[in-house]
Amino acid sequence: MSTTVTVELKSPASEMAQEEILKQVAFLSKGVSNHRFAGNGAVLQFDAPAAESEGLRTAAAELATKIQRGLRSLQRKVRHRTPAADKPVFKGAGKSAEGVHLLGIGQVALHGMPLKLFRYFDREFEAFGRPYRAEPVMTPTLIPSTALAKCDYFRSFPNNVTFACHMLEEPARVTDFRARHQDRDELDDKALADMQTPEACLSPAVCYHVYHLNKGKTLPAAGVTYGICGKCFRYESSNMADLRRLWDFTMREVVFLGGRDGVLADRERSIAQMAGLMDEWELAGEIRTASDPFFIAPDAVSKAYFQLSSETKYEISLMLPDDGRLAVGSHNYHTDFFGRAFDVTIAGEGPMHSVCVAFGLERWVYAFLQQHGTDPAGWPARVRNAPEFRDGAA
Repeated sequence: MSTTVTVELKSPASEMAQEEILKQVAFLSKGVSNHRFAGNGAVLQFDAPAAESEGLRTAAAELATKIQRGLRSLQRKVRHRTPAADKPVFKGAGKSAEGVHLLGIGQVALHGMPLKLFRYFDREFEAFGRPYRAEPVMTPTLIPSTALAKCDYFRSFPNNVTFACHMLEEPARVTDFRARHQDRDELDDKALADMQTPEACLSPAVCYHVYHLNKGKTLPAAGVTYGICGKCFRYESSNMADLRRLWDFTMREVVFLGGRDGVLADRERSIAQMAGLMDEWELAGEIRTASDPFFIAPDAVSKAYFQLSSETKYEISLMLPDDGRLAVGSHNYHTDFFGRAFDVTIAGEGPMHSVCVAFGLERWVYAFLQQHGTDPAGWPARVRNAPEFRDGAA
């Protein structure tokens, strides 16, 4: 039996604190869902199993207090706000787009108009890298667990990891497993004991492969830029809902590797480029400082504070109905973290610095349809007249 848990905060949470609290409260329990704020940020509410409600109320109150105290009076910096953001319109609010099929937890299939829109954004964001002469690279879906460890993922986002494992190579164990599942439609509770310790994971971000493939190299002083697209996997518990947050999603990135000044200049150029596209697509949204959804841990708030205060992460935040928002992309500066982690240097400059500009394609489809609706006739000209939507386009 589920109940609504209400947490009255000691003081109203700022918009930034609300965002950070909602990122983390879902991981207090698998049963937490529908988390939201009311009362101008003074009340946190979520649905949870009645048997866990009191414990979760206490845990959520402590989490909120910690985040509010950690972020203190930090102010969000907005780099660009679109004209449409002043009076957002949501033609698709409350409507489900035909052609979006949820096949499992965080797993979606697209066809028809949503698929065409997906392909449109993929093409646009591939072209996004052309001014930088981004070198195309195809990356695998799997990433070695040792490489992911170097990315600090197991410490910062262990809750998101999807492990890829296989059965122990022991004939007797395989025979026993097969016999136990002869007439079963799901894995039994002994299955994990039959598995090898994972040597690989499903990649949570395509840019990690770029750092890995340059391990131990010295790159030219001018740096290198890559254009990548691939499947990514992040388990986000009850945060997973329709196209907004998927376990299995598609990310296209432009990744800049070089000296500090060079990659930061490229990021500035990419932010201006993105602002122009958002305006042309008539989308209500902002490019603003943000932080990653770090796992609940003693240093989670300090990591979020560092990202927000040092402006290492700018997210492309689009507006949704009912005062909602969706981060559909980001412009991230990693300092020289990955250069040091993978021993990548830049000729004459020391450890490599990096910036990745990332786009979550399914999220772009969702936000665009929420704002512009499902009828292409009413869409902005740049999209409406694109090859994907001409008569007879496959």
